Amino acid sequence: MGRTSISNIRSFNVMDCGEMRLNIKIIPVILFLLICSAYQALSFNGPDTFSDLAERVSPSVVNISTTGIIENTGPQMPSIEDFFNFPFNMPNQEPLEREFSSLGSGFVISADGFIVTNNHVVENASDIQVTFIDGLKLEAELIASDVETDLALLKVYASNLPFLEFGDSDTAKVGNWVMAIGNPHGLGGTVTAGIVSARGRMLGGRYDDFIQTDASINRGNSGGPLFDLDGKVIGVNSMIISPSGGSIGIGFAIPSNLANNIIQQLQETGEIERAWLGVRIQEVTDEIAESLGLSKTYGALVQGLTTDSPALKGGVNEGDIIIEFNGKEVESVQTLPKLVAEADIGQSTKVIVWRNEKELQLFVNLGKQPSLEELASIENNGSAVLIKELGIKVRTLTDEDKSRLDLAKSLQGVIITEINNDSFLIRQNIKKDDIIIEIQNRVVTVSGEVLQIIDEIISQGKENVLIVFYSGPNSKKYIGARLSLD
Repeated sequence: MGRTSISNIRSFNVMDCGEMRLNIKIIPVILFLLICSAYQALSFNGPDTFSDLAERVSPSVVNISTTGIIENTGPQMPSIEDFFNFPFNMPNQEPLEREFSSLGSGFVISADGFIVTNNHVVENASDIQVTFIDGLKLEAELIASDVETDLALLKVYASNLPFLEFGDSDTAKVGNWVMAIGNPHGLGGTVTAGIVSARGRMLGGRYDDFIQTDASINRGNSGGPLFDLDGKVIGVNSMIISPSGGSIGIGFAIPSNLANNIIQQLQETGEIERAWLGVRIQEVTDEIAESLGLSKTYGALVQGLTTDSPALKGGVNEGDIIIEFNGKEVESVQTLPKLVAEADIGQSTKVIVWRNEKELQLFVNLGKQPSLEELASIENNGSAVLIKELGIKVRTLTDEDKSRLDLAKSLQGVIITEINNDSFLIRQNIKKDDIIIEIQNRVVTVSGEVLQIIDEIISQGKENVLIVFYSGPNSKKYIGARLSLD
């Protein structure tokens, strides 16, 4: 190696010293950044991998495939807005039966083969097959289901199956890591991960309380489990919001605390018993809150009371605003049905109402929610029910009506007994004795169902409703009607 000249050494040393002086100044900054990075690394409790968790729980997750036969009665209109203000007479078309198939997911909750999934995965299915991750295929039986919460309980006849446990969904905080396993588009055993994006989402159902997650969920994930990092099921994946039909990071799961309660009832009795208050309610608007002296906009306005209902017996009046139920604030009109459903039948429940610009404390002995047929009998007692939002009175179609109007004995629906001159339906050529067979794509057979569906639509903040009228054998008239909420 060549020798280094003194001049070079001096030059080097001077430069080195200058760098040293500079480095001395920035060392504290570097140390600070290093300490912050180390702290973040230590405080970040996200998993390095989901592989161990996925390997442990995957054997209990199943793919579900179903087949069945449904009646095709003709095309359905996609939305009210597409034809609002116009009556549509659908062409005569003979009902056709067609075979359908669907895919979904589920998970085992007991060693002897009980399986949880969504109701919409197995609804109308005549054949249900579940496939385990190891390829084992078993026929499943539908034990019971609950349409209101979209949950279903299946049973396969096997033993010593690996199973999962429900966790406490109340502990799931926004930002927590979650993992989903399911059968999207038939790709069984698909694992995705994300975080809890929000809690308590309401999407239109009476008992909605969804966990929102950005874990990728697609068609076929329905009914599959949403896990916390302990491998406990904290949700049942049910739906997504997507303009394309694919995942955009907005998925919803039924919280495990709700699902576990429903599944236990289905397993023990095969049906769901819910508490009943017996009120018709509507949204409290800013204008209503201000006019009644409320300090903020909340609660549920009592629009009507069912005859002999627990609420009526407990002293609730029309025009009251229910602001607290069973110790919990009624945040909105959507909150009350869920709170009532969670309460115990026969329980003396504290209800706080806003009346005459002050709070009033009442105690109501909650009853058992009647069936729609029982509710119709209670409310109607054979008489017509006023649907003031449509300006009509309806009652359940009777054999006498069918004979008088020369209708098929098999026809089911409700008959219009009165119609106001200012009703929107008048302008659509609807008249007395016309028969309503569907509202908002739901079949109606008794007048109590009309009340319930209209209440649900109002609670969702909607003003339009799709009504289907019987207009002759194998023919329907579709009308988009505007509700009068005055």
